[in-house]
This record gives sequence, structure tokens and C-alpha cells, in this order.
Amino acid sequence: MNRAIANEIVRLGGDPTDEIWTWLVTRGPHGSSFTWSQTRNEPPGYVGVDHLQDIVGELAVSIPAFQERALRVVNVAMNSELTELARRAIQVAAVVGGSNELQRVKQLASSQDMVVASDARACAFYLKGRC
Repeated sequence: MNRAIANEIVRLGGDPTDEIWTWLVTRGPHGSSFTWSQTRNEPPGYVGVDHLQDIVGELAVSIPAFQERALRVVNVAMNSELTELARRAIQVAAVVGGSNELQRVKQLASSQDMVVASDARACAFYLKGRC
């Protein structure tokens, strides 16, 4: 984790040494190359959000209260001014979030940061199907 992201996590009131924050920031499949649907750049049948759902399910088995902890981290990280951190939070919100996160991502859909807004719109669409 780079210093800028660690500093941002602390600024937001989080703990960059917490395993959930570390997972959010340093592991995938969420991040800059995340996919919301099938693309030509990925193997046939691969969709990043589906892969993320599988990963979250596995982590929920191995880490106590993973989904609840991830949800708390996501809600804090969506307030980040760093594009990378906000995007990762939005992406994970799609698979751990609910109606509260749907409301927040709807707000982020009008962000001045175009990639954050794009991920927020996709997440809102995804969450509407779950809520």
C-alpha cells in the first residue's frame, strides 16, 4: 500500500493495517481494470463483478464477520478524494452493499471524477437488482 493511500485511510478515520482495508486496497479483482460485464479484453465468460462476488463469498468463510467489516470499510472509503480508493469501494459495495449503499452510489454517480461517476452508475444498476 502506498503512502498516499495509507494517509488517506487515516484521514478518513480508518486503519491501514486492518486486513479488510489491506484487502480493499491491494488485492483484486476490483481496481482500475475491474469489469462490470463481459469485455473483449477478458476471457470468454469472465465478468469482474461475478469474480468479486465469488472472492467475497470465500473471504466470508475464512475471515470472521468479513461482509460486515467490508461494508463498514466501503462506506468510509466511498468518501475518499482519491479516485483509486473511491472506485474500489464502489466496486465492492456492489457485492456487499444494500439500500444505504445504493443511495450513496447514486450521489457519486454525479461526481466530477468521470471514472468514479461511471463506476457509481454501474454499481447503482447492479445494486438495484439486489435490493
